[in-house]
Amino acid sequence: MENPSQETRTALLKAALVCFAEHGFDGTSMRMIADRAKRPLSLLAHHFGNKEGLYVEVFRMILGNNFSERGLPMTMDEDWKPRDRAEAIRLLREEVHRMYEDVAPLPANGSEPDLLREYGPSLWLQEMRSTRRELSPLLRQYVGPVLHCWRQVIKCLRPELTDAEVVFLGISIIGMIASHGLMSGLNETAWGDKKPVKNSFQASELLVDLCLNGLINNRTS
Repeated sequence: MENPSQETRTALLKAALVCFAEHGFDGTSMRMIADRAKRPLSLLAHHFGNKEGLYVEVFRMILGNNFSERGLPMTMDEDWKPRDRAEAIRLLREEVHRMYEDVAPLPANGSEPDLLREYGPSLWLQEMRSTRRELSPLLRQYVGPVLHCWRQVIKCLRPELTDAEVVFLGISIIGMIASHGLMSGLNETAWGDKKPVKNSFQASELLVDLCLNGLINNRTS
């Protein structure tokens, strides 16, 4: 069980997560967060210093939760690369599934809400559009190894590409996956509410096929 101080810190972080996701960084005040958490405003300064420090800790909570579930190593040797194309394809499939699960909207099931799962993707997608400099060290710690994995996977599958082309494809693939969360409301309105797949696994497999077709089957000579 959490001690009172840790329980208060967790309550403040969860309230901040919801407020930042709903109103953005600039639209959220410390008073708003304290009121939502039903805690004195002074406790925010005590635990986090200022709004920037609180924002960083909210992302530490999001990233720590996501990556603990992934079971991925937090560090990766710079010389690491897939052993062969089969391993590169396996890693690509795993990463597409993980990323899609991170951004896919939660289905309404009537159960108690999981705030991290419900609001984390929304806040994460906001930050992808314009990353605050305060988050740079944290993002390098958590996301850096994943991007290194993507870079080496693409190099293995397309060894003829330049480094700049590898980066462009990596950004394009990640952006494609992220857009499913970022544009979920627009997509439902514009394309209709008929679901093309039964679950997130099947959706991820369609994205895997699209990535592999683009990386392997449609190469120009």
